[in-house]
Amino acid sequence: MTPLPPLLNAPLSVPAEVGGLTLESPLLLAPLAGITIPPLRLFFAGLGAAAVHTEMISCAGLLWSNGKTDAMLDLLPGEPPAVVQLFAGDRDTLARAAEKVLKDTPYKAVGINMACPMPKVLKKGAGSRLMKRPEEAFAMVAALVKMGLPVWPKIRKCPPDYPLTTEEFCRGLLDAGASLVCLHGRTPAQRYAGDADREIIREMAAEFPGRICASGDVYTPSQAVGYLEMGCPAVLLARGAVADPFLFAKTLAFMGHDVHNSYINPPPDLRISLMLRLGDSVSGYMGPRIGALFAKRIMAGMFKGLRGSAALRRKAAEHSCWTELRGVIEQSDSCLERRE
Repeated sequence: MTPLPPLLNAPLSVPAEVGGLTLESPLLLAPLAGITIPPLRLFFAGLGAAAVHTEMISCAGLLWSNGKTDAMLDLLPGEPPAVVQLFAGDRDTLARAAEKVLKDTPYKAVGINMACPMPKVLKKGAGSRLMKRPEEAFAMVAALVKMGLPVWPKIRKCPPDYPLTTEEFCRGLLDAGASLVCLHGRTPAQRYAGDADREIIREMAAEFPGRICASGDVYTPSQAVGYLEMGCPAVLLARGAVADPFLFAKTLAFMGHDVHNSYINPPPDLRISLMLRLGDSVSGYMGPRIGALFAKRIMAGMFKGLRGSAALRRKAAEHSCWTELRGVIEQSDSCLERRE
């Protein structure tokens, strides 16, 4: 397989100070359930993510020694600074699981999910349900701070009927010892519909300088940089990075960094090579069926803007094994071309 060109023509010169960590840039891969497995984190690191998150991991599953849950803690060689994100409905469960996870840990920070709006998480008193139980949320942060790593709770905008305003909730988390609050601009009731409220992030970034990491509706370089210009020390790229795997690289270029042009205007052969590497990595880690599944998840974004991409996706849908799908992608260079 042809070697990939380097992402940067020159090293990033100014590090970013983010939540107790020194990172190469302020662009972070968000925690994404069912997406941010180790091969995907390594894939996005190669495309410009300065730090990555695990999927949100159940503390109850860790305490019950659920092998599937334990496997979610794996890190691969070459991953950038990684944040493990945990979820639980009470401080005791969180603390006991964190003690297990953080003993001799390779992680650089620990996140607490206080943002997930999905019923299966809420019924456990976890995720965004903690926004209705602020004292428990603050106690969770205080418990993890004692373990020595920076603590990064992830929350959403507080609606009017919640016990605290967004400002009061952020202040409580920071007073409890959080190094960074990752704020998504939707309320729990919105889930992922509607638009994220950028103004609430602007207000919190002004109120708590250097302590609010932005999340929500980052699909373009200008949207990412817009959050940084509000005063956020970092921004989480989530669904936007899946929709456009080159979003990290394009944003670095938008910020003025010297990014190799192949990652700003990626030719078909580079996209194919990246897809093959990703599929091989996931297949080797989780098996050929999962390798095909993840390749299909990334394929639409990877080949977006190329003539022939729709036909390729239709052909890919016929295959559920990476070995077969790999052959389809490998032979696709003749039918893919840039739209002018």
